[in-house]
Amino acid sequence: MLILVASVDAYSMATLLSPNALTLRSFRGYARSLIKLGDQLRINKFYEKAVSKAKLGMSITSPQGKSTDGGYFTKIKTELQNWIDLATTKMQATVAVSDIGTMDNQKEPGEEDTSFDRLKKIWVKLDDKTKINFLVVDFEKLIGYIQDKHGTEVKEHFQKCIPIANNLRWRCWKCHICSQVNYCFTDCKMHILDNHVHNSEPDFSARPKCVDEILADMICCGDWKPVDTAEAENLIKDRAKRGEEFVYVNGWCSDWPEAKDRERENVLKQFAEVLKSSCAKENCTLSCTLWDWLRDYTEENLELPGVPGIYLDQCCFFKNPQCICFLDLKHLEHILKYFRQLTTDVRASLVPKVVNQFWENSQVKERIDLEGVATYNLLLDKRLLYEEELESDKIGTVEHYKSTGIFEDVMPKGDKIVSWILDCPEIDREFVSQMANGVHNSKLWLAALRIVRCVIRKKESYYDKRRKMLTYEKMLGEAETICDREDTRKNVNQRSTYESALRMKCEDLVGKQDDDTKCFLSVVRDVFERQSSPSFEVFEDKKCISELSSTVPNDDVKKSLLTLRKSLKEKFPLIDSKILQNKSTYEKLIDVFPKLSAVEYRLVVLPFVKKFLQDKLKKMMKTNSSSVAAGDSAERKPKKRHL
Repeated sequence: MLILVASVDAYSMATLLSPNALTLRSFRGYARSLIKLGDQLRINKFYEKAVSKAKLGMSITSPQGKSTDGGYFTKIKTELQNWIDLATTKMQATVAVSDIGTMDNQKEPGEEDTSFDRLKKIWVKLDDKTKINFLVVDFEKLIGYIQDKHGTEVKEHFQKCIPIANNLRWRCWKCHICSQVNYCFTDCKMHILDNHVHNSEPDFSARPKCVDEILADMICCGDWKPVDTAEAENLIKDRAKRGEEFVYVNGWCSDWPEAKDRERENVLKQFAEVLKSSCAKENCTLSCTLWDWLRDYTEENLELPGVPGIYLDQCCFFKNPQCICFLDLKHLEHILKYFRQLTTDVRASLVPKVVNQFWENSQVKERIDLEGVATYNLLLDKRLLYEEELESDKIGTVEHYKSTGIFEDVMPKGDKIVSWILDCPEIDREFVSQMANGVHNSKLWLAALRIVRCVIRKKESYYDKRRKMLTYEKMLGEAETICDREDTRKNVNQRSTYESALRMKCEDLVGKQDDDTKCFLSVVRDVFERQSSPSFEVFEDKKCISELSSTVPNDDVKKSLLTLRKSLKEKFPLIDSKILQNKSTYEKLIDVFPKLSAVEYRLVVLPFVKKFLQDKLKKMMKTNSSSVAAGDSAERKPKKRHL
């Protein structure tokens, strides 16, 4: 399981770092790992993801890297198709964990049914006192049974799982880095956060803001249908003449005419899904800067000739999400492509699914208490003698009682306890050993911790990039100011070219090594090289500037400054939203990851108890069979005649 989670994590990281870098072999490994996770956890979602990743691999049309050989390329494609077929088959035939039979060591069906029915008949014939005594498990006899069946080592491991000196709890929470032991989830979580995660938060002013709940509700409640702009334009002009305004309810107006345009409708539907997924109440990742960019883009590219802008402002037209529905197909495709750069981190859903499945499998319904001070007999849950459904015992405390006191009001009903006794997995010696030493989840725990730390490092890199972008924006403004200053000189003869003015500024900065200076040199370099996007590469001195082209016309400088400004403006919304997505991923992980610290000793104790009680029931069945046979023999034996 550790390898599977780690491999999926590695592939997800590779996808995030460079989607185009993944080869056929990468997709093959990704699909294989997801299928194995599906096998382990019996969750269809992993098979679906495996099919999706394998199909992505199949879409690669030309060999890459090691797979440049044509034969090898074909072989890998065949393997991918096989993984698709296998995952599809498994999706159709997945069996729930709870449906897997474990009764009586998986005997032959007929034999199992016969034995089960006979045991039920034996149970029904028992008196109430004998039935109640089944709930009192003699500890010494249980230990002797384990010794005989499994040996000394297993017996010693079992004894470590009895909470005699363990604060009387069946469940505890162990840290797998230090020796800390807690007895509630919250304390364990705080210990991990404080001592092993080291998550530092930036200044509040540096944190990007997500859109408020009002706007999020507007986005989520709309039907996102394309608007017929030609009819809408006439409608606006007509209402403007009459002095009427459009009435919006929660960001949407029902007066706008719907366009019969399948392509626009399809793209809008996809875009709405992306947008709504980022506006979930418990997980809002839509940044204010991204929404502002979307609104500005819509206002810049929406063509409504003849419509007075002041009228649209009065209607708050561009403040409502429905304005996006006016865009044509080309611009809708652009914003969809732009938003899809914000890929969801697969670990945000994968790790919680895995951990929650482990957590669900570790839940125990039955209470177990102790009797006496010296004997420590195990007192089973009295509800086992009733027909009611048991709820999980989430606390796992252990109480001391006298068996006569705790069971005096018990009135056995039905034979459900027989099914409970027989529903028992085989004894896993390795699992018993790991539980006794508190290391059963240690490798998976450490793998999950590594993922959490990786998310934190990514957050730090995002904030570092955002800080560089803010500095770049500031220095870009400085360069623009220098150029504007040359334009405003009254004496035309004193004006310098933009290039010369920028070079002179670089001369003035000789000897300075602060971040602003280094960033300014980067800005000047990007301008002179006519870069289409900021490089953020640090320049240590001005020598690099002097080596660049010495003939950069003013028009080219102005154009380059505008291009860099536009590119930077588009990068801020993305980095802000990535920071919010990262925060959401971190919160999801840290909410579930500490569950792997749970040590539930009843998972060890109950199988041994059930096996012990099975043996006890079967001995009673044999005794009963012998008695019946002896009775039948006595009836068949001829009586002696007395003369």
